[in-house]
Amino acid sequence: MGIQNKTTVTEVFVEIIKSPIKTIVLGWNWKAAVISASIRAGIFFFTTLKAGAGHAIQATVAEAIFAAVVSGAMGAVTQRLRNATPVWMTGVIVSVAMPGILQVLQYWLHLALGTPHLKAGMIVTFIYAAIAMLFNWFAMRRGALLTAGEGQSFWRDILEVPLLIGQFLIAIPVGLMKRTRVEAD
Repeated sequence: MGIQNKTTVTEVFVEIIKSPIKTIVLGWNWKAAVISASIRAGIFFFTTLKAGAGHAIQATVAEAIFAAVVSGAMGAVTQRLRNATPVWMTGVIVSVAMPGILQVLQYWLHLALGTPHLKAGMIVTFIYAAIAMLFNWFAMRRGALLTAGEGQSFWRDILEVPLLIGQFLIAIPVGLMKRTRVEAD
């Protein structure tokens, strides 16, 4: 588990551009797809429900399908980036750039479908996406939520998630304290 090889962010993206089928399609991360589709569909159900059950169901189904496809692809990219350097750049890509791309695609989909109360769903799912993608990266760096022959069973991952969430929640304050201590020296 953990970080094994050091690949640069540039090398990962060159690999993705050269072999998108291998890295994104065959590397599609079904664990990220299942988790994200479940949560994101629920978000759109509840943010659209005030427009009526029909709209809520349409938005839920559309979001579940969209999230499964796109989150699986984003999970594949995250899995490839999990060991990339520089780590800070990977963090920015995973927590800002990738959720931004996801949101643009999601907005176009729901705009085309005429999803009512779109703003609420977009805001909540962007916040969710930024945190979830950062968490997935964090977990993947520790050997969890990996697919394509690199990971463990989904159920074992699920059992590890509470501990990983705890570690994730303390990682930022601990990192800031370390940085402050280094700068003070």
